Amino acid sequence: MVAVLMAAVLVASTLFQTAAAGQCDPQKDLYIWQSLGEPQSDGSSEYRVTVTNQCSGDERTGRPCDISRIRLRCGNFRSVIPVDPTVLRVVSQGVCLLADGHSIPQGRNVSFVYTSYVRNNLYVTSAMSTCTTTA
Repeated sequence: MVAVLMAAVLVASTLFQTAAAGQCDPQKDLYIWQSLGEPQSDGSSEYRVTVTNQCSGDERTGRPCDISRIRLRCGNFRSVIPVDPTVLRVVSQGVCLLADGHSIPQGRNVSFVYTSYVRNNLYVTSAMSTCTTTA
């Protein structure tokens, strides 16, 4: 039986962009979940990662909030099986861009799988929150 490690990492890193009063705060509202899947035949392990926008929306207006331009501290990220670069891409040493910088809508997530000999601890280093108008 393969033990499954579920780790919830509350994003508590310093953000370069801050949200205006009443908007989502990426520092509090982005959550990274990483699980350890079954070991691979070459000795590596498959890791599933989900980054979720758990913002509850703009408290003043009730507008939903998206979080975009998410950069993760990803260390020396490498995957035995390549990750789709539109989902996760190394943009500089130790920094990865999530979802090509596109928005993650409120209540939604971006997921990817990587295979590695070591687990990469992923943390948000910067992001931007935008509350949209409702129709």
